[in-house]
Amino acid sequence: MRKVWILIVLVGVVLGAMLLMARGGPGEWTTSSPEALAAFEKGLEAQMKMYNAEASAYYETALQLDADFVAAKLALMQVRYDNKLHERLAAELAATDLTTLTAREQFLVRYRLARVEGRSKEAEQILKAFLDVYPDDPWGLDAFARLVWDKKSLEKASKVYRRLLAADPNWVLAQNRLGYVAMAQGRFDEAEELFRTYTYIAPDQANPHDSMGELLTVLGRYDEARSELEHALEIKPDFCPSFQHLVEVEILEGRPEEVEPIIQRAEAAGCGGRWVGFVRCEVAFWGDYLAGDYDGPWREERSACVEKLGGRHFLIHRMAALTGRRGKALAVEARYAEGVSFEGREETAEVKFYKGFMYHLKGVRLLAEGDVESAIELMTKADRQFLYWGQDESILKLFNRLNLACAYELAGERRKAKTLLGEVAEVNPPFAGFYGDLLESFRS
Repeated sequence: MRKVWILIVLVGVVLGAMLLMARGGPGEWTTSSPEALAAFEKGLEAQMKMYNAEASAYYETALQLDADFVAAKLALMQVRYDNKLHERLAAELAATDLTTLTAREQFLVRYRLARVEGRSKEAEQILKAFLDVYPDDPWGLDAFARLVWDKKSLEKASKVYRRLLAADPNWVLAQNRLGYVAMAQGRFDEAEELFRTYTYIAPDQANPHDSMGELLTVLGRYDEARSELEHALEIKPDFCPSFQHLVEVEILEGRPEEVEPIIQRAEAAGCGGRWVGFVRCEVAFWGDYLAGDYDGPWREERSACVEKLGGRHFLIHRMAALTGRRGKALAVEARYAEGVSFEGREETAEVKFYKGFMYHLKGVRLLAEGDVESAIELMTKADRQFLYWGQDESILKLFNRLNLACAYELAGERRKAKTLLGEVAEVNPPFAGFYGDLLESFRS
C-alpha cells in the first residue's frame, strides 16, 4: 500500500501544474451534501477561534454526512492530534482521484501528503506551483505562512501573514501570528499593539486575550496578565490554554500554593486529563525548589511524581545537578535525547527549541560541577537558539540568560554578568529578581 501511495503522490506532483490550469479558479469545496458543507464551515469558524475540540466535532459530523469529503479530512488532521487517525486519513487521501476536486483541494491534498511523508522540498515545490497560479488564495498563503513560521523565518513570516490579511481580512489568526512574530523579535510594544488589534477585531473570542496574557506574563506584568486570561475564560470557560497560563503566572510569582484552585476550575471546565496530574507534580517540585529543598525529588512522597513525569522534568535535572547526583542529571538528558532525534531533520522551530533546551540542561549541569567555561559556551548556544516565541520559550530564554549571568559572575566576568542581568530586567523586572537566589544555589 505504501508504494501505491507514494506512486500516486508522485504522479500528482508531475500533473499538478496542468491540473491547476485546467480547472480555472481555485474553487471552494467538493461535497455532495449541503449539510456536510454547513458542518464543515462551522468547523472552520471554530478553528479560526482556536476552539479545536468544537472544530473537530464539526469535521467529524461533516464526514459522517459525506465520507468522501476531502476538505473535512484535511481539516480534521489539523485539529486532532491522533497518529492512527492521521495515518488512516492520509491513506484515504492518497487514494483519492484528484481530478474530481477543485484546484485548491488538489493542492491541499498533495501538499499535506508530501509533508506527512517528510518530503519537504517537494512540498515547497507544490506550494510554489499553486501560489504562482493563485497568488492571493488565502489557503495557499496560510500554508506558506505556516511553513516560514515553522522555520522561524520571522521577517518572511511577517510579510506573508500581512499578505494573508490583505487577501482575507477575516483570517484573524494571521493577526495573532503577527503579534507572536513581533514578540519573537523582541519588539514588545509592537506585539502589544498587534494583540490589542486582535482583541478589537475579534472581541467575542478567547484567544486574543490569551495571547495578550502570554505577552504580559513574559513582560512581568502579572496582574494585567491574570486579567486578560480571566477575560478569555469569561468568554469561553473551557478555553484550556488560559488555565495553563494562569498556573504559570502563579509559579512565576513564587506562589505555587495558589495553583490548586486553578486546577480545580480547569477540571470543572473539562480541561483535566493527564495535564492535571502533570501540573500537580510540577507544582510540588517548584515548591521544593523555591524552598531550597533540592533533595525533594528523591524523597519517598515524590516518587509517584517522578514516575508520572517520566523522570524528564527540567527541575528534576536541575536539582540533581545541584545536589551532585550527576548520574540522575545525565539520565534526564538521555531521556530527552531519546525522544528528540535531530538527525536529518530540518531546522524547524521544534528542532531549534529542543537543541537549545539540550544546551541549557548540559550547561546547568556543568556549571553545578564547576566547569564554568563550558557552561558559558553551552548557555550562549542555548540563548542563540531561543527566541521570545510565546510564553514558554520566552520564559526559558530569560531563565537561561539568568543562568548565563551566574556563569559569568562565577567566572569573574562581572561586567558581562551585570549587562546580561540588565537585559533580563529590561524585559521582565520581577524575573530578574530571581538572580540572587539562583547565583547562591550554584555557590552553595
